[in-house]
Amino acid sequence: MTINIQRKQKGGSAIGLIIVLAIFAYAVYVGLQYIPQRIESGTVDSILDSIAENHKTTPVQNTSEILGAINRQLSVNQMNDMKDSFHVSKYRGTYIIKVSYERELNLGYETKTIHYEKSRTLD
Repeated sequence: MTINIQRKQKGGSAIGLIIVLAIFAYAVYVGLQYIPQRIESGTVDSILDSIAENHKTTPVQNTSEILGAINRQLSVNQMNDMKDSFHVSKYRGTYIIKVSYERELNLGYETKTIHYEKSRTLD
């Protein structure tokens, strides 16, 4: 007497595992490009905050003084390539610092350009 018992197969297939790993690898690929950009953006925010805080305690006298402080902080953070991204102007006794730069994010199927633009007013 033969008993024919069929058991249900449990678990995922090899193709399912490959698909999950491919999605995970793509997320890591994009993340490894995006995280440094977020760190750079945070550093720029920190530089602007630092300049504003220093201005409260010791008011600046001209735009070149602000640019000098920005260049020193960029040098400390090893971001000298961003010196041309900062622009300082004076309008009615108020200094305005503007930062504008672009970075590319390669998504594999296309390259996206991300535009960062920030400004800070020193009263």
